Amino acid sequence: MHKTTQQTRSIEKHEAADTLACVRTAPAAAAIGSIEIEGPDALPIVQRIFRPAGEHVSFEEGQILYGRFLDADRIIDDGLVGVEGPDRLALHCHGNPLILQQILTLLQKHGAAIITPEQTLARRFFADCNNTIEAEAQLESIKAVSLLGVKIIRNQTTTGLLNTVRQWLDSTDSQTLRQEAEEILLRSQIAQRIIRGVRIVIAGPPNSGKSTLLNRLAGRRQALVSETPGTTRDWVTCEGRIEPLQIEWIDTAGLDERLAGGDDLEQTAQRTTRELLDRCDLILYVMDGTRAAAHPLSPSAAAPVLRILNKSDLPGFQSGPNAIPISAKDGTGLETLARAILQTLQADSFDPAQPVAFTDRQKDLLRQIAAAGDPAVLKSRIGRLFQEPKPV
Repeated sequence: MHKTTQQTRSIEKHEAADTLACVRTAPAAAAIGSIEIEGPDALPIVQRIFRPAGEHVSFEEGQILYGRFLDADRIIDDGLVGVEGPDRLALHCHGNPLILQQILTLLQKHGAAIITPEQTLARRFFADCNNTIEAEAQLESIKAVSLLGVKIIRNQTTTGLLNTVRQWLDSTDSQTLRQEAEEILLRSQIAQRIIRGVRIVIAGPPNSGKSTLLNRLAGRRQALVSETPGTTRDWVTCEGRIEPLQIEWIDTAGLDERLAGGDDLEQTAQRTTRELLDRCDLILYVMDGTRAAAHPLSPSAAAPVLRILNKSDLPGFQSGPNAIPISAKDGTGLETLARAILQTLQADSFDPAQPVAFTDRQKDLLRQIAAAGDPAVLKSRIGRLFQEPKPV
């Protein structure tokens, strides 16, 4: 089930309570923490746990009140209450997560249902938008990691997916609809990389320069570098960018069958590296180009592999077929590597106006459309893609 649908159903389960509360600020400690409570019982609930300072205080819309949050007569914290609307209030206290949790527990005790900030946004978007795709676009664009990713999502409510679905609703050509659904699914894999970012694993034999490459890509020292094979025993990660991709770079322990038969630490490092190779979008397989021995083959993995010959700045460097020569030490060849990454992940010339699916719900329904043999089932799935039935 798509996460947005799960959120909506979770909200629907609380409709009997009808008054919802969530933390609006980041979960980490901060100077100020804020909680939002909304619903017909929001004001009565807040009045049970908040005692304003002064006399003849009014909870009219637009008022900001100073006072104390209380559990019976026990003081939890001093803070503010802002009356943002007839049924919506904002509670502001010190940003200690423990204090926020105590106030949330009190709100729940007095009848409010606790939801996440994302569920709050989903509730509003689904209420305000004309169809499910528009509501999902509002919610998902907030989480996009690049401007192009936001543009791709926004385009799905105009020239992209929504426009295509409307055309499908009027079409009787089932074969063409199934084919177009398959094309959208393929295109969506590329769009997902731009919208959510990618994970690229740097792998290869020990002492081939993987950690030096990671440090060069990060623009600062992230990993220890040594002439001793096996220096990197655990994986090291950092964030980077090659427009339009947000990238998580991961440096791994050198792949070596001899190390795999070593002590428990070495065995764990080798196993972890191979697990990471199975959970990434691209592998940079780094080899030492100064070694006379034949270059080892790239590992078999589901992700595409770019073979890289490092240390082109040293005497004795030998180029090889289907490999990118670089020097991680001085940065030579990294522009060529960046272009190869974008081309391999097909992010170098992506058209943001093309229809794509940007949620799991959409992808699941498109798979059902592509596989549907019964025209009635096909039309039903198209209808759900446009307007998901309200959960019960």
